[in-house]
Amino acid sequence: MSRRCACCGKPLSPRPQVPDQAYCSAPDCQRARKRQWQRAKLQSDPDYRDNQRAAQQTWSQRNPDYWRSYRDAQPDYAQRNREQQRSRDQARNDDLATMDVCDLPPGLYRITRHPAFPRESGASWVVEITPVAVTCPRKMDVSREDVIDASAISP
Repeated sequence: MSRRCACCGKPLSPRPQVPDQAYCSAPDCQRARKRQWQRAKLQSDPDYRDNQRAAQQTWSQRNPDYWRSYRDAQPDYAQRNREQQRSRDQARNDDLATMDVCDLPPGLYRITRHPAFPRESGASWVVEITPVAVTCPRKMDVSREDVIDASAISP
């Protein structure tokens, strides 16, 4: 009986001792078989997962400078990693609200909940921002808590 290797696709004849054999004996295919087994074991066996995590932490504690040394020795890897991280950060930040899109000039403002929009549990407030003073002579003398006091927002 002949079948194809699950990794490389070459024909393989399963050994009589392993009738369900799916991988050939090539080193790359055996590594793929082991990775597949480990992935499945991590998903299905909480004890194995805990043991792997503990072993990884122990190794990490014994080799605290490993990644720093690796990045120093592999500048291309470090640069590629930085670029990928920037890309991930940018993708994550595209969904975030930013504080710098407001066109209000610096000054002192009163923030009140808009009465036309009732507050629902857990929902955001719709607020009205009213200028109190465009220039604030004491602005540099007060802390942010004094300028934006949460208790001053009317419910």
